[in-house]
This record gives sequence, C-alpha cells and structure tokens, in this order.
Amino acid sequence: MSDDLSAAFEATHYRVFLDGHSHVIRIGSACPPAVAEWLSQRALVRCAWLITAYNPNARKAKPAENRARDGLLRDWAQRRAPAWLDTVNQDPTGQWPDEPGVLVAGVEEHEVRAMACRLEQAAMVQITANEPAALVWLRG
Repeated sequence: MSDDLSAAFEATHYRVFLDGHSHVIRIGSACPPAVAEWLSQRALVRCAWLITAYNPNARKAKPAENRARDGLLRDWAQRRAPAWLDTVNQDPTGQWPDEPGVLVAGVEEHEVRAMACRLEQAAMVQITANEPAALVWLRG
C-alpha cells in the first residue's frame, strides 16, 4: 500500500452507532468501552470486522454505484452476521466523502475478507475488545 493511502486509512474516524450514540474507533487505539461491552455480550465473539462497500479500490465511485454496493453489503450482513451495527467512515480533513458500512460480529475472518474482496475494498478494520483496532489490508 502507498504511504498516502495507509496514512488516510489510519487517520479515518470509524464511527459505530450503538444504542442511539456514536463511538469513534481509531486505528491503533483501544476500542471504546460501549463497543467493547457490545462485543463481550456476544460470548463466542473474539473480534468484529468493520467494512464498507463504498468507493472500491480506494477510488471515488458514483453515488448510485455506492448505494447498490451498500445494499449488497447490508443484505449479506442481515443473512450472515448474528449481530451487526451501522457505521460510517469519516475523513477528518473532509476531503473524502463519508462511507457508510457495517461492523459485523460472529462471522469468521475468511468470510468477511471474501465479502470485502467481492466489494473490491482495499482494507477492513479488525475490532477487538482488548486490543487496539487494526487495519487488515486485502490487496498488496
């Protein structure tokens, strides 16, 4: 990954919506307590995965394409994830549009990775209750 792309992903605010509140997750930072509690309530869940369908290959897509991809992602989350939350990825500089997505729990990494690759995403975010959030690159 290019240094610019890596820096952009690391600077992004990954906002998770839970119980009428939003919680910001940052790469390299601890999981917010409310999100960690949500994860711990799912007894067999070691981690959750945050993915978006927007802007494949880190390139801005047309709004209609993004909405269609988002529909595929949400349909998949409803069918496959025992638990999931709405999210939005936000560029703190405002140079990149918001990217809605989902935080899915109870789905194996290989399945989430396959979905993210199907949606042509460059990366996804691993969220654990006891470790810093981490980027998982999907392409070289």
